[in-house]
Amino acid sequence: MASIRLLHLGKLGPEALHRAYAGLAEAQGEQDMPILLLAQSDAHLSLGAAQGPGAELDRRACERLGIPVLRRALGGGVVWVDPGQLTYFFIFPAAAGVRRAPELFDRVAPWVLAVHAHFGLEVEVRGGQDFWCRGRKIGGTGAASIGHSLVLGGSFILDAQWTSFADCVAAPSAGFRTWLKEALEDGLCSWSRWLGRVVGPEVVLDACPALLRAAGWDVVVAMPTEAERRAMTQVELEDVDWEQPVRRRVRAGIKLKTGAFLTEQHWSDGHWLRVWTENGTFRRIAGSAWSAGQGDTLTGLQPGSAGFDERLREMAGAGAALWGERLSETAVWTD
Repeated sequence: MASIRLLHLGKLGPEALHRAYAGLAEAQGEQDMPILLLAQSDAHLSLGAAQGPGAELDRRACERLGIPVLRRALGGGVVWVDPGQLTYFFIFPAAAGVRRAPELFDRVAPWVLAVHAHFGLEVEVRGGQDFWCRGRKIGGTGAASIGHSLVLGGSFILDAQWTSFADCVAAPSAGFRTWLKEALEDGLCSWSRWLGRVVGPEVVLDACPALLRAAGWDVVVAMPTEAERRAMTQVELEDVDWEQPVRRRVRAGIKLKTGAFLTEQHWSDGHWLRVWTENGTFRRIAGSAWSAGQGDTLTGLQPGSAGFDERLREMAGAGAALWGERLSETAVWTD
């Protein structure tokens, strides 16, 4: 039975949260025991390692709402963290024998599934990094190598609120932001939504040791050593440069969940197009070339299919070829 240290640090400020897992990872030697760190944090936005804040977020909205923006060492896109989540970070030094992020995900996913199942939520793995419940995403993960360790982070979304997140995302129009809020409500969920009640983080924490043991771990409940605490305070977080010349991670929009994207393009002739794609088909389309709701006739169709081409001709007439090109330019299908 493999051993793991279980550390719970309570509620941390945004910077302290990201310093915690990064500092712990930096402090580990190659032969040290794996760690599971659990903590909560105040509301903030966490940018992936290669993302530019100016391309992804609305700076004025972040400042107006008082939402801090930080950059994390872990991969992935923009992540919303708030007090309604219990975050977890697995820190595996080299001796654990896990070399790549997909291997670490496969190693810890059974425990994440077991935690959900313990509270009555049947969850499945999607896309090799996400967790879904009843057709909606209920959690995601990101990973990176830090020091001698491989780190994977995620969260139990107990009772998250998405409105401030949607308000802070860079949006080319008010309509885009409205669709984003609808898409988040449609595609993401929290425990409280399915259970009809709020499960407190302390209840989840109480269940964690037994569930880790059931998953094959010898659990050592601990607190950071003095050396680890020093390392956590010495971590230098990368500055958030709003002028950083980095393109948006998803061209002209945002990834909603695995296989789903919301994008919007505007052209110099004054026309625009907004597209929501999901699972290889058009989920929703709006544009300046047709009346409200007319784009819904393309819902569920794949680009280039006979039905798609026919309905596009009915909508756009002589401009069908042009709008077919613009749909191809705007729609995003894979990350």
